[in-house]
Amino acid sequence: MTLTGRERELDQLAAMAAGARAGRGGAVMVCGESGAGKTTFVEEFVRGLADDTRVLWGACDPLSTPRPLGPLRDLAHGFSATTLAQLVESTQPYDIFVSVFDELRSPPSVLVLDDLQWADQGTLDLCRFLLRRAAQSSLLTIGILRDDELGVTHPLRGLLGDVARSPHAHSLTVPPLTVDTIATLVGDRDVDPAWLHRITGGNAFFVCEMLDHDCSDGADLPTTVRDAILARTADLDATAWDLLHLLTCAPGAIGDRLLVGLGVTLPALRALDQAKLIRRDARGVAFRHDLCRRAIASVIPPGAEPGLHRKFIDVLDDAAGRDPAVLTHHALGAGDTSLVAAAAAEAGRAAARAGAHTQACEFFQIALRHGGLHDDATEAELLELLAAEYYLTDRLADAINACRRAMLLRRAMGSPVGVSANHHALAVYEWYSGNRAAADSHAADAVTAVEAVASEGDSPETAQLGHALAMQAYLAVQASHLDDARRILGRARVIVTATGDANLSVRVELIGHYCAILDGDGDARQRLLSLLASAPRHIDETYSSGYTNLTYFDVEQRRLGPAGDLLGESIPLMVEHDLPICRMVQLGSRSRWGLLVGDWDTALSDAEVVLTSPSAPLARVWPLLIRGIVTLRRTGTDTGDIEEAWELACRFGEMIRMLPAACALAERTWLTGAPDARLDRCATLLASAPVSGLEWARGELAAWSRRLGAHPPSVAGVAEPYALLLDGRCDAAADAFDHVSTPYDAALALLDAGVAASTRRALDVFDRLGADAVAAKVRSDLRAAGAVAIPGPRRATTLGNPAGLTNRQVDVLRLLADGLTNAELADRLFLSVKTVDHHVSAILTKLDVTRRRDAVRRARETGILT
Repeated sequence: MTLTGRERELDQLAAMAAGARAGRGGAVMVCGESGAGKTTFVEEFVRGLADDTRVLWGACDPLSTPRPLGPLRDLAHGFSATTLAQLVESTQPYDIFVSVFDELRSPPSVLVLDDLQWADQGTLDLCRFLLRRAAQSSLLTIGILRDDELGVTHPLRGLLGDVARSPHAHSLTVPPLTVDTIATLVGDRDVDPAWLHRITGGNAFFVCEMLDHDCSDGADLPTTVRDAILARTADLDATAWDLLHLLTCAPGAIGDRLLVGLGVTLPALRALDQAKLIRRDARGVAFRHDLCRRAIASVIPPGAEPGLHRKFIDVLDDAAGRDPAVLTHHALGAGDTSLVAAAAAEAGRAAARAGAHTQACEFFQIALRHGGLHDDATEAELLELLAAEYYLTDRLADAINACRRAMLLRRAMGSPVGVSANHHALAVYEWYSGNRAAADSHAADAVTAVEAVASEGDSPETAQLGHALAMQAYLAVQASHLDDARRILGRARVIVTATGDANLSVRVELIGHYCAILDGDGDARQRLLSLLASAPRHIDETYSSGYTNLTYFDVEQRRLGPAGDLLGESIPLMVEHDLPICRMVQLGSRSRWGLLVGDWDTALSDAEVVLTSPSAPLARVWPLLIRGIVTLRRTGTDTGDIEEAWELACRFGEMIRMLPAACALAERTWLTGAPDARLDRCATLLASAPVSGLEWARGELAAWSRRLGAHPPSVAGVAEPYALLLDGRCDAAADAFDHVSTPYDAALALLDAGVAASTRRALDVFDRLGADAVAAKVRSDLRAAGAVAIPGPRRATTLGNPAGLTNRQVDVLRLLADGLTNAELADRLFLSVKTVDHHVSAILTKLDVTRRRDAVRRARETGILT
């Protein structure tokens, strides 16, 4: 196949390689349909690289369940002993990714991953890991994929989205051959280039196959490429056909070490090579193109496949380092149920260790469905492993179902530890699902199941009791029952001392810090951060929960500067360590952070990611509120999101979620005038809600009750800005809200003052935030009250934002116009200097300038500033 007509794309790839050599690494996704010539294109590029460039080429295989980190395993022979050891022995994908990156980042390296449309989850996570570090390396990662085979929900879509957003990566589409290019390829053959272009669509593989077959539009020749490929088999003998049939059953290339055992002969290899049906690469012998495999598979004799797969099994049984995923493939093809059970279970565990949780689910399902009858202990273990993987991939209903089945088996076996562990897991799954009552019930049953048989010393029953108590304490914290949580933690600490269980120790310490933070202990946050900093490099769900809860509490208690910084660090960590449930909850916290600081566009963006992705009900409460509240404030339209968020909050029954949802109901009534009978219930929440950790939520609901005319009595235990507001000191309250960087709350406080000057200031903030419906209500109320001088909306030129700056960036830009330094900006906006640095950098980029004063000038020219 030739590269005629691909010179421009080749130059683009060469430019990326030159940047990588200079220490500015990146990634390129080479896209195109099957047969477009993607692999040949990249091969040509690789041949032109400097001799000192390290090139590693791996490929994904068309297995029904992909091999975990399959391309890396193919490349194992090219890695150092350290990286190879990580690949073979590590139980954490993060360690493997770090080792691969450290090895490839320097000297200049090119990592090619072919057929990414068949990649497992771990390989896609590796690509994301390398992409985020590309700019600090000499590594160019090239992914080759068939973008026409990707559905809307294909896992590869997420990686392509990351590539689109990254300044260090881009996608490159290999275009179809043009008529002129085909004419060049035709040469002096008696073939009409226009006809050939029409019937092949310019597909490079199709064109070359038809030309190799010496076809023309006037001859009695195959009318499909499939027939053109099969025409090459006309003179093959039985041994060559045997090899073709083996290749159709192989998940990819057949490695050299397997060829002899499979009885492959040299004449057969020579015949298929001469027929241009096979090729050889670093992985072994494979079809020249996947289209060849499809064509041959269409004529395989009925009933031949089980025997062909059995041949592979017999050879693999004698091979060292056999891949359980490949063995599962052949065991299924051969109908060997006992081998399916063993191999699929082994492959599932390997996939889980590699971070390929989606594939781990599939392998455990295969072991259960196609592995024949299992004894109770084996089936229970497989169900528990499957439930854990379902949970990590946000399939909570499936996780609950699998865990219930496992518990029935454990109960029949008379295993109190197993029963307790399943109750514990169900408490987690039900809580994330928004079923608080069920979670409490399972947490209590987890304690009861082992409490009577736990000894005072180190035993499995005692350790399990400790974990069950930790779950009860955690749920008590979420319900704001801090005294109950401390009492339960006291029992768990005794068990930590008796058993020395390290994981239980961390869980107990984390929950203790949560209690202290919610109680107002000023040093507890730093103690928690120190504990998180001591986490192993491959943080697991235990440590990730520390980030999830701390960021949630930071936003709840309006530590917005530190919250923004920590969320900026923790969300990428959740991606790197393949913890999607934690990532979704943290995105919800960041959407709430954006709402509070006035960056509503970013808040909506984060909310949409959660609401349009598979996400647990726990993660959806705030995104629903944010989308409903922002839409309401901007347009006055009720989207139904607030209603759904309230129903979810009621399912949890936790004041930390119910109070903010009640505030949204009250704000909706205030803005639209539509009565809501549930507001009476909301008022009772205020009287019954504990104080510790809920000072801001209590104050906000009290303020809304006052605005709706309820005139609640003096409410104790509210945050200072709300205490000032409820005391009638509205201007001081507005200043206090400004100090914590919540402009909308500050504007509401100014509005509550009922003074003309304060109302004008409030309207200015509402206009700037884009709260058009709120501003319209205020102006309407002023007219109804007989006001004469009503401030008009800010001019469209002032509100216009052609550069795409967020509201927060416009705030920063205004202060830049006043000549403030970044440190002064941080102090004025109550943000960290690091966050301000990010905002200033983004402003300069969006306005296409390099200096702060030029940014101010450009903003005035475009009407962003007046």
